[in-house]
Amino acid sequence: MIFQDPSGSFNPAKRIFWHFRQILNRSRLKSTSRYPDSSRMRETALRRMRDVGIKRAEEALDLYPHQLSGGMLQRVLIALVLALEPDLIVADEPTTNLDKIVERQILDLFLDLRSRLDAGIIFVTHDMGVAASLCDKIAVMRYGEVLETGPARQIFEDPQHEYTQLLISTAREISDAPAKAAPTADLPPAPALFSLENIDLTFPASGARPPFKALQSVSLDIREGEILGLVGESGSGKTTLGRTLLRLYEPSAGRLTYRGQDITHISERAMRPMRRELQMVFQDPGSSFNPRYTMGRSMADALRMAGVPKDRIRERITGLFTRVGLTAAHADRFPHELSGGQLQRVGIARAVALDPRLIVADKAVSKLDVSVRSGVLRLFREIQREKRLSMVFITHDLEVARFMCDRIAILYHGKLLEIGPTARIFAAPGHEYTKALLSTLDHGLGGAKFGERAV
Repeated sequence: MIFQDPSGSFNPAKRIFWHFRQILNRSRLKSTSRYPDSSRMRETALRRMRDVGIKRAEEALDLYPHQLSGGMLQRVLIALVLALEPDLIVADEPTTNLDKIVERQILDLFLDLRSRLDAGIIFVTHDMGVAASLCDKIAVMRYGEVLETGPARQIFEDPQHEYTQLLISTAREISDAPAKAAPTADLPPAPALFSLENIDLTFPASGARPPFKALQSVSLDIREGEILGLVGESGSGKTTLGRTLLRLYEPSAGRLTYRGQDITHISERAMRPMRRELQMVFQDPGSSFNPRYTMGRSMADALRMAGVPKDRIRERITGLFTRVGLTAAHADRFPHELSGGQLQRVGIARAVALDPRLIVADKAVSKLDVSVRSGVLRLFREIQREKRLSMVFITHDLEVARFMCDRIAILYHGKLLEIGPTARIFAAPGHEYTKALLSTLDHGLGGAKFGERAV
């Protein structure tokens, strides 16, 4: 089985190659002695890791799980499963954390494995394009009930159940949305809230791992009241750049300016007054809340630290919950009692509770189903307009970036390849990598290659 959250599938105290040795030894005991020595196992591990698009596979084998990004760790998990050459694969949203180029590679790998080994695949996904590209048959489920089954083409061309129709129509709202228009040419650009000048970030050597340069000479501005999208493959430095903006990471070189003040190397004590102005919405909302606290208590702690009077906290929570489409009753529930979409709405409420100037949203809708995702995206846009927030929107999903962002920055291996207005990036990309990313839109709903299989 390939799980949606790869981190729980790895022993955090063991290097990646140890995990390959474990599964290959287990496979050898059950069959013939195909892997008599460690070197043969390493060859197999390297081959499978390269199959799933890991370019520095030799280096990655000697790293610990926490030293890889979420997307890279998902690729390793897929490589581990492929190394076993199984008869049946149950894949629970395995491409959620991957960029679209690697996603196409992984889907082709699944199809190749199916034809080569005659393996069956049960593929769990909320991505319509993925389902159409990979699946022969589709079953649509809600609340534990199968609502509709049929050949993939039939499901998309003639859906019978109203929920299936809702999923497809909601997905089309995002995929068919035009890019946000650029500001009028005769208007001066908004002043910069953040400025990054030649930012480098190098993680120091650790054990067998050499120093790793996560960001290289990144220069850009984040303007007041704009949504800037950070787009690129997993491991490209998007999350690292977002965390650097919030000074959760200190740059190794370069200059980071916030509202005209150089904050590159200031102390945490000096940063503390700015913390309430800089907030983050995380990819996995469930893990960002204490499971033993009600949602109201988690919100109250944040408001209390911000200096909200005790007698006004409950009223403030009710107002925030109402604004994000929840009720006061949700404040009395625990995280496990809320859906993913509801948890993400609480995450947004917590982020805006302190009246921030900047929100970094790190793949904040990637784990939500299509119908919930649309509502959360619209909520982000409404709140951003109301409060004139600046927002950094980190995403793998190009359709989401086109729907949400005023400008888009393309990152690759820690380098900024290009940045510009969303409409220009989509209409006239300047870099070959950007063109390759945009070509994957053809496989989405309404694309020229929707449902087409490469192998």
